[in-house]
Amino acid sequence: MAKSNDNALVEDLILACTGGGISSAAAQKAVRALCRYYGGQMIYIPVKKETGTSAENLRGIFADAVGDNAAEKILGKIMALYGNMQLYIPMERTAFRKVIALEIYERYGNDGGSMNDLARSYGISFTLAYNLWKLGKHEKLQPSMPYLPFLEMAENNNSN
Repeated sequence: MAKSNDNALVEDLILACTGGGISSAAAQKAVRALCRYYGGQMIYIPVKKETGTSAENLRGIFADAVGDNAAEKILGKIMALYGNMQLYIPMERTAFRKVIALEIYERYGNDGGSMNDLARSYGISFTLAYNLWKLGKHEKLQPSMPYLPFLEMAENNNSN
């Protein structure tokens, strides 16, 4: 899949999970955790089989990110929409590139840590961390039009 399709899947997952007591921020955390755990792989999404191995693995990933109650709701929505399908889950660092760039920019400026430590914590090279820091600086100073699921985060960043 091309990168634009990866972002489209991530946007669709976040939009599908949002609502019914699940905020966009919680849906973003859950999908980001899914991308972190399964990034770069094809996974099977079960159809309402609550006790299967796939469902239990997904529930555990979501519960670690957003808690048990929200995890049940998110898993139910994803299984209803994508059940009985195999999906390619993109890598977190490609699907959430701007979000990670803003995090690196904030952490490097505030924590006083080195760029090497940031690169190590995200599992990326020093050069990529530096390029993401530059992107984060640019996004903080002149934000581009965010895509739909991240509007809440963009509003928070612009109000700082």
